[in-house]
Amino acid sequence: MQVFTRRASESDCEVLEQLETEARETLDHFRGGVRHGDDFESIGKQWAKVLSDRSIVTFVAGVDEVVMGYLIAKQGQAKSGKIATIEQVFVTKDARNTGIGDALVNAAISWAKAESLVALDGFALPGDRETKNLFERSGLVARLITVTTDLKD
Repeated sequence: MQVFTRRASESDCEVLEQLETEARETLDHFRGGVRHGDDFESIGKQWAKVLSDRSIVTFVAGVDEVVMGYLIAKQGQAKSGKIATIEQVFVTKDARNTGIGDALVNAAISWAKAESLVALDGFALPGDRETKNLFERSGLVARLITVTTDLKD
């Protein structure tokens, strides 16, 4: 089984929309997931617009040219220089533990280095061991834990 990774193109918009829907459906399984989903608007039918935004990079990965996962990283600025943040990384449930997630994160790291960025950040929700382990295997480690309380009645 050969895993491929490449930059997403407009021909991937339909599968990206399907994968994003699946990813968002899993958010409520993790503490903070619903709020995290609120913090990042659904892309939905706007994938072509996202793919044309030069401050955002989107990678897809899978097997036998079947896309089974994606990663979105957005460039930003910190005091130390240009950075990027992995805002979404998702692999469909049936394709996990096949190296697709690792390939996506490694592609993002290679891209960030080629862009001379000083850091690559990512998010993992509390209890989402798969994502946390994915990041840690690639050398991304926790530097900040955000805590919150819901103040709605």
